[in-house]
Amino acid sequence: MRIEDYRELFAALRKRPLVYLPRADFTGVVAFVEGCDHGNARSLLTGFQEWLVTRAGCGDNVVWWNLVLRLTEPEGPKNPRDLDPDTDARAVETLLRCLDDFLTLRQEQDGLHRIYAAHQAWLDVRAREGCLASGAAACPAVNWPGPRATSAG
Repeated sequence: MRIEDYRELFAALRKRPLVYLPRADFTGVVAFVEGCDHGNARSLLTGFQEWLVTRAGCGDNVVWWNLVLRLTEPEGPKNPRDLDPDTDARAVETLLRCLDDFLTLRQEQDGLHRIYAAHQAWLDVRAREGCLASGAAACPAVNWPGPRATSAG
């Protein structure tokens, strides 16, 4: 499948999750996305964790779904089993929105290059500012890459 096909699949999942999943909770959606990545030779999510790091401004050493939880609620639970129903629903929405933004960027000719360049810039800021020892709170986020604006017409 092409990236565009996955974007369409995730958009359909967003509209009618119970058509694809027995339960529309965060862990179920994460498992579905992981399954899509595995079915695509683990290349669908290439760069996703790095892209999320530049958005969150932290978490270079955590799994991508944990970064989605941090973006959903920075001070909230980091274990999906500890999410209340409202936070769980917002985490699903955050994940699907992030995936669409990420995959839109990945479709661009230089998208993956821009993702890794922004991640490297984030690492450089952390090293220069001494953030590696002092923790993520002391490090600012880098301007994260987004899809280029397309002109209608």
